[in-house]
Amino acid sequence: MSLDTLANVKLRLGVTASDDDSLLAALMDSADQFVAEFCGRDFGGGSFTEYHPGDTAVAFLRNYPVQSITSVKVDPAYGFGSETVRPATAYVVHFDRGIVQSLTGPFLPLWAGLPVFNMPAWMRAPRVVQVVYATATGTVPADVREAYALLIGHWYRYVKTQVASGFQNIYRQTAGGTTVIFARDQIAGGALPPDLSRLLGQYRVPPI
Repeated sequence: MSLDTLANVKLRLGVTASDDDSLLAALMDSADQFVAEFCGRDFGGGSFTEYHPGDTAVAFLRNYPVQSITSVKVDPAYGFGSETVRPATAYVVHFDRGIVQSLTGPFLPLWAGLPVFNMPAWMRAPRVVQVVYATATGTVPADVREAYALLIGHWYRYVKTQVASGFQNIYRQTAGGTTVIFARDQIAGGALPPDLSRLLGQYRVPPI
């Protein structure tokens, strides 16, 4: 699911014609993937299944705010059958931050099959906790949508500049008494807009 509609992206970019709709739609696909990878999150919402280490009392979900928890299962055999479901009374959910916190200590204490003493907690009993949950759809933050359009606009200008210059590395073009000067960084593609990191930085999932 795209982070925004084509109509809204065109509105933010000031594009009124429909000639470049196919190009903009292709750039939107790329921007969806860029934002998801940059932030480590899926802002489109929906249902998700994630796996987390067991030798810790918290599971940091990738996507939040969380709308609902379907199930929390713990299984060192990785079968995750119905018998491995943890009762809802055994954990609490911090919905706004996407954290599932066990009320009984680690989901699965130190796994005897691994030399755990010199390992960080996230490497112990790997992927033995399965969390199925859902986040709301259609609730992409406004500043994420602004960054999304900013990125699409950056790529869009690059394509249009390349077309206008005949896909040549020229910086000045004169025709019929009219001179057009292309910015050197735009010809080269240019660095990503600095506001992109400012807008998206607060939404990045911190590395473990």
